[in-house]
Amino acid sequence: MQRRHLQIACFLLTNCFIRQTITTKDDFTGHQLFRVLPQNREQLDVLQKLRYHPPEKLENLDFWSEPTETGGKVYLGVSPEQRKDLETLLSKHRIPFEIIANNIQRVLDEHAQRNLETRLNDEISVYDTYLDFDEAMSWLRRITFQCSSRCSLHNIGKSFEGRNLTLIKVQSTKEPSTGTDRKPSIWIDSGIHAREWIAPATALYFIDRLVLDYDVDSEVQDLVDGYDWYILPFVNPDGYQYSHVKNRLWRKTRSKIAPHAVCVGVDGNRNFDFHWKSVGYQDDPCSDIYPGPIPFSEPETKAVADFILSRNGTWSLFVTLHSYGQLLMTPFGYTTEKPEGYDKMVGDPETAPVGVFQMKLAKVAKLSIENVYRTEYAVGSASDILYRSSGTSRDWAYGVAKIPYVYTIELRDQGEHGFLLPPNQILSSGIETWEGVKNLALTMDQLERPKTPWNF
Repeated sequence: MQRRHLQIACFLLTNCFIRQTITTKDDFTGHQLFRVLPQNREQLDVLQKLRYHPPEKLENLDFWSEPTETGGKVYLGVSPEQRKDLETLLSKHRIPFEIIANNIQRVLDEHAQRNLETRLNDEISVYDTYLDFDEAMSWLRRITFQCSSRCSLHNIGKSFEGRNLTLIKVQSTKEPSTGTDRKPSIWIDSGIHAREWIAPATALYFIDRLVLDYDVDSEVQDLVDGYDWYILPFVNPDGYQYSHVKNRLWRKTRSKIAPHAVCVGVDGNRNFDFHWKSVGYQDDPCSDIYPGPIPFSEPETKAVADFILSRNGTWSLFVTLHSYGQLLMTPFGYTTEKPEGYDKMVGDPETAPVGVFQMKLAKVAKLSIENVYRTEYAVGSASDILYRSSGTSRDWAYGVAKIPYVYTIELRDQGEHGFLLPPNQILSSGIETWEGVKNLALTMDQLERPKTPWNF
């Protein structure tokens, strides 16, 4: 009983502290969340122009989702100052809309409260709590120590604000049967967009499974024995931490383009040097899809690219985790043209060129995810099922690094909670997505193993 009273007291004190802290954060009181429903091509064109070439009064609307198709849903965060102008524009073009949240700040407070309540346990868990950056790094160090000789941490660079870009390498202690000193490798990253909290949470779950299941799950053991796994949970640690302490809906990095710049930050997923600034961006430093002044202007994206290229020729699979939308996407985003072999669903693994099973593996992952909780995913190239965008890590990984299997996974949900997915969905998201990635990797191994000497 005394312990319970102490927990309640701690909760109340912490709750008071959090509420005081919230008052120092960016205030979204009165901001509303619109759901807009374009019904025809003309209405979609209006929304796309609003996204990429907005009038001055409607600059920097917060697009929670992109205008990509007629009949689709576009979610917009709207300030009180912009509401009247937006409603006038939508009404002028007879575009249906509804306001699904009258006060975004109230939604943010509820989200923060749910995350706070998960911290009543003696130990913070990656299964039900959105950790801040420092907490996640502490957890990563603990599980690496627990993993012993099979795991190691590597700092591949520093962020603009000086945080370490720390990845974990999970590998087997078994020696290869050939004289080659490098096994094939799998890359997974998350958190390039700060507000997509479920993405790093899911990456941490992947690490948890690779470490804890190695001795009890033969499939995990096979994958760790056969591949070196590199997982970078936070590509954008500055933005992620900023989304915890200041602006929950922050997306970009935190770099300063100029000493006295009004706006800061770059969209890291528009900053890679592959068809950079060709489509799907705004050349406005205040935009959340600003690609930066030059490719790889951000130390975070440059560090990722340098690390991957330093091990070029070893990579088999590249997965980058985002949210939201429940999409499993292949290259390309910058064009509607498909990579070679995109549509090839069958073939002889002995003679087919590496990578021709891109869609086959994507559909394996889709079915594996859906078999867990019936969470439905769409599969296709990014330009087909999401929108056209350039300078993305996905397209760069395929087009420059020449990694044969490259995927973006947009995690839960489809708009009910958007970026504010409740912490009680962290575990289910992790479980289903891990099943998808695990089975994708196992199938890749079966298809491509004849092409490599790595047979234990």
